[in-house]
Amino acid sequence: MNPWTRNASVLLIGLAVAVLAVAGGIYRTLWIRYDTALGQFESRSERIDGVIQAGPDIGKRLALVRDAVTPRLHASGDNAQNDVQQKLRELITASGGTLVSSQVALETGSDGEMNRVRLTATITGEWNRMVRFMQTMQTHRPIYWVRSATLAREGGTAAVASQQARLTLQLDAPLAPGKAAP
Repeated sequence: MNPWTRNASVLLIGLAVAVLAVAGGIYRTLWIRYDTALGQFESRSERIDGVIQAGPDIGKRLALVRDAVTPRLHASGDNAQNDVQQKLRELITASGGTLVSSQVALETGSDGEMNRVRLTATITGEWNRMVRFMQTMQTHRPIYWVRSATLAREGGTAAVASQQARLTLQLDAPLAPGKAAP
């Protein structure tokens, strides 16, 4: 064989090997990238599948939580302020106290907080009835969260007459999720 032909054939074989090596390197790089992306996709799709499969269980647990919490919340709506204030008046009257003054304001929740009605009430009555009223407030459903309470004695200290008291409360009444307009 002619030396020029032999050198040309060695050079062609070398170029072919180099082209195959470069093509193999490119293929390997692309395969590694594909395999990495597939692994990420599979883990994400498995998590999504897990959430989808847990959906009915999550729904049942959410319903249980709603059933447990709903009786503790006041109904929301256009008249939520008036309804909450009226329920508090009924509770005060049932305990034998006298509502001297009350104020009410709707506060909308922000950043995941519930809407609530803020109440301020001043009540007068016999000392023992005020104590019973506060005990009733602890067990009443729907709940009133007591933010502050001031209990003061009124009148003289006659031995034969019952003690009179003045109770000033600041309350929050949490509203169930729904429509509430400030």
